[in-house]
Amino acid sequence: MIRRMFPVLLIAATASCPALGQDRLAIVNVTIVDATDHPPRAHSTVVVQGNKIVAITPTSNRPPRGAKIIDGTGKYLIPGLWNNDLHGPAYGDARELLLSLVSYGITTVRDMGAPLEDIVRLRAATASGELVGPRLFIAGPLMEGPVPVEMGLIVDLFSEVQARDEVRILEQHHVDYVEVDTSLTPKLYSAIADEARRRHLPLVGHIPATVSAWDIVKADQTNVEHLGGRYLNVLISCSGDEAYFNLVISRTYENLLTALQEKRPPKEPQFKADFDEGLLNSFDEAKAHRLFALYAKGKVAQTPTLYVLKTLWDTNKDDQRLNERDMESGRKIFAKDLEVVRQMKRDGVPILAGTDGPYQQGGEALQSELDLLVDAGLTPLQALQAATRDAAAAMAVTKDVGTVEVGKTADLVLLEADPLKNISNTRQINAVVLRGRLFSEHELATMRSR
Repeated sequence: MIRRMFPVLLIAATASCPALGQDRLAIVNVTIVDATDHPPRAHSTVVVQGNKIVAITPTSNRPPRGAKIIDGTGKYLIPGLWNNDLHGPAYGDARELLLSLVSYGITTVRDMGAPLEDIVRLRAATASGELVGPRLFIAGPLMEGPVPVEMGLIVDLFSEVQARDEVRILEQHHVDYVEVDTSLTPKLYSAIADEARRRHLPLVGHIPATVSAWDIVKADQTNVEHLGGRYLNVLISCSGDEAYFNLVISRTYENLLTALQEKRPPKEPQFKADFDEGLLNSFDEAKAHRLFALYAKGKVAQTPTLYVLKTLWDTNKDDQRLNERDMESGRKIFAKDLEVVRQMKRDGVPILAGTDGPYQQGGEALQSELDLLVDAGLTPLQALQAATRDAAAAMAVTKDVGTVEVGKTADLVLLEADPLKNISNTRQINAVVLRGRLFSEHELATMRSR
């Protein structure tokens, strides 16, 4: 981490949606952008039975008798969107937030740090239909190093034995993966990675401050958030002066632990112009390609969260007493982040769309993230795939979700305009189908306003 039910609505939503195994839903004369590499298919009909897509036919074919008809003329059908980095709320606060995410077309969330008991309950409640909301994949709390911070979404670790015990606890709660954060020591990181491997739990998250971006592949880490995190691990590993910058960050990490004990803001030179200009000037293109090739071979997905990286210097301006030269260097670092994401994609590294932060900002933030991925150099289709097909691939669930295909779960978003012409058109939502349940434009607006 870069750090009341409303009955009328639910009655309306339930009344408009076919119950499982009952009436069919047919979206007719729509253009399908299925998030595969297949060209868009105009004048198509998608038939949903229960929670599954059961047929995709030309609109010239008659829809099934008795099906509820949705006119897709002039509209575009895409898979439900994933936000691959959000932090879940307390269970009691979640109902309206989950509905808000659905209103933005988000049908799946990869939760990357939340209080364990709350997020386990939320996953079960959304899976059963007790709560209307996206499908949830969960980590439980983030695994933190020896920092005296009390927050429900993190667990502080002070020994390798404790680190292994915490992984076992997570396994007992059937989490989908274990997430590491930036404050872990190399020994704690290694213990977590080893225990996760023993228990067949994927290792995901940040790159700890004093761990090299090169070494995470050896630990079987399958995903990296924020291009490493606030310690700029990926950029440092692409530097010709990597040893020097690692030394500076190692000292910065030691200062962080002391500052937390003394309850004062830490000094972080990675936000200062001298550090950043040196890092940018020493960027080694050949070395970067070697690192990206290593990630591509190991299928180490990247969730760059450009939405938060863009404001990283702004959010640290006061604590770090940054001047205008420092702020300008931060803008240059972000420009380099965009270049890195573009080159990673070209080198075959899986890119996922995620935004960090709480559920309440996850909808609009995801739309902005898609814009930024296109700004980085991805095509609109590639940006869409980062929030659909490629996200499902990273979680090994492509047999069920991620594309618009027969046999897949009916997680769908009906758009008013073509997202392949302008990725911002993913904001123009006409309807959402969540596991076969239809939510109209009016219902979505009501959900979002709440």
